[in-house]
Amino acid sequence: AELCYHKAHYAASRISKLPEYQVIADGPFFNEFVVRCPQPVKAINDYLLDEWGIIGGYDLGWDYPHLEDHMLLCVTEVIRREEIDALVDALAEAVQEVAP
Repeated sequence: AELCYHKAHYAASRISKLPEYQVIADGPFFNEFVVRCPQPVKAINDYLLDEWGIIGGYDLGWDYPHLEDHMLLCVTEVIRREEIDALVDALAEAVQEVAP
């Protein structure tokens, strides 16, 4: 369980350094957190899967219209640090490649 916590916080920290994305953490979190994206989540997730083979986060706008362009990411103990780094690189690249 501790691994999930540390890996999720590592991922959130790395993503929060991307200027186009915002980690929404109003309080403590364990292994799930919300990220506000610069483009529609579906477009970013399509790019992540097609170009990087990465399954992106859950599009919260599907269930919560006021959370359009927000994705829920979950990090578990089976995710390697290299995979988190690849996700961060892919998110950064998606900003350039996904049409607004």
